[in-house]
Amino acid sequence: MRSRLLMGIDIGTQSTRVALVDLEGRVVASASTPQEMTTPKPGWAEQDPDVWWYNALENVHRAVEQAEAAPEEVIAVAVCGQMHATVPLGKDGELLSHRAQLWCDKRSARLVDEFKAGPHIQEAMRLAGSPPVANWLGFNIKWLKVHEPDLYEKTWKFVLSKDYINYRLTGEIATDWSEASGSFLMNAKTKTWSPELAGYLELDVAKLPEVRASSDVVGRITAEAAQLTGLAEGTPVVVGAGDMLCMLISSGLTEPGRASDITGTASIMAVYVEEPVLDPRLMNLHHAMPGWIAFGITDSGGGALKWFKDEFCKAEVAEAERSGKDVYDILNPKAAEVEAGSEGLLFFPYLMGERSLGTPLARGVFFGLTPRIGTGAMVRAIMEGVTFELRRTLEIVEDAGNTVHEVYTIGGGARSDLWSQIKADIYQKPVYTFEASEGGILGSAILAGVGAGFYPDVRAGAEQCLRVDKEFQPDASKTARYDYLYELFKEVHDRMQEPFDKLVRMP
Repeated sequence: MRSRLLMGIDIGTQSTRVALVDLEGRVVASASTPQEMTTPKPGWAEQDPDVWWYNALENVHRAVEQAEAAPEEVIAVAVCGQMHATVPLGKDGELLSHRAQLWCDKRSARLVDEFKAGPHIQEAMRLAGSPPVANWLGFNIKWLKVHEPDLYEKTWKFVLSKDYINYRLTGEIATDWSEASGSFLMNAKTKTWSPELAGYLELDVAKLPEVRASSDVVGRITAEAAQLTGLAEGTPVVVGAGDMLCMLISSGLTEPGRASDITGTASIMAVYVEEPVLDPRLMNLHHAMPGWIAFGITDSGGGALKWFKDEFCKAEVAEAERSGKDVYDILNPKAAEVEAGSEGLLFFPYLMGERSLGTPLARGVFFGLTPRIGTGAMVRAIMEGVTFELRRTLEIVEDAGNTVHEVYTIGGGARSDLWSQIKADIYQKPVYTFEASEGGILGSAILAGVGAGFYPDVRAGAEQCLRVDKEFQPDASKTARYDYLYELFKEVHDRMQEPFDKLVRMP
């Protein structure tokens, strides 16, 4: 009989997943339920928080049954979740809206532009440690205050996706430094809510939850939650962290000199730093442990490849269904047959706009199409385009004096050896993958283990649980071509900014 299992719950965009993990980081059982994102208008992205909760309940039962675990064997629970999702709760804790704005929602872009043109921009960026972007929680709340003032007034607390699940499990409300730092409302020095920033956005700081460390115990499973989940009443639940930061724990990003490439729905280049890198082209989040993460993100990185597969690779999808293969095992070899540079085809992965390196009104673009271009070249161009985009972040962070020696990659994209090699060639650094690319759910389980006292700290837990699988060394013969295309990528990107803004004003 297993006596010590950690439960991780991951509230993702495309699915909600639950896993039971042993203290060595091995997944004993897991269950997942897909879920859809709705886009009622261009640039909008929403989900119903109750769907997260009901999917989590279902998957807790499935994972426990699969592991044949007794309730008392689950010694601690941690939730990670898609970041910046804005969930309004009433004074009795009731959910006030079933249309939570998600991390990739850009409806507040105009408000951000107005703020950037205002008198407080420089001081606000210094306080927040990041530039204002349409994804931040603070601007989501500001949008609600402007466009749904009744909802804003009725809201007792605005919480994030993981915080909502924690509340349903424990009856307690708090958030962590990772999510608070992604709000444009937290003072990066004091790590507390900033009255100045809240004042600049004309928001009531009392509507924000308490901020605590990610591995702190926020509460314990209530009698009601025990009945619904089958977990033991009194099981500790830790505060948890944003899914990105939990993914970074499980990608070994726990010390200086390392960077992490996360290729999921969004694709992220993150670098561990001691203090925020104050550059308007970068964002910074507090880690789920001491330290900060300077990062850049494309909101439709791996999601761009999924979009292309779903819309333009129906023959390959049908072949995969007939043969029982993964469709990417059919697409990857086609892309591998194409030379580096995809015959001059560049892909700009801005299906959901940009955050800080370009306009939030950007769109996806294939640049350089010819009659020779086929499916393989387009798949490879998507992989290269996402990687060029992430190299820009790596370049900025290193130019600020932070040396990066190696890149660890996780997420769905890490399952492609071709894509991992492309990353090594474009970054010109060794790239490593892990034996078990469990992403945020393993990171959340590690936080649960720290909160339960089984790991002394997050770094020790990560080192105990993570095992490198493959190493990809850069191919020097491709350096000149990729450097040339990278400079062209940046040039074309910059020239497209004004046309993107014009496009949305189409009569």
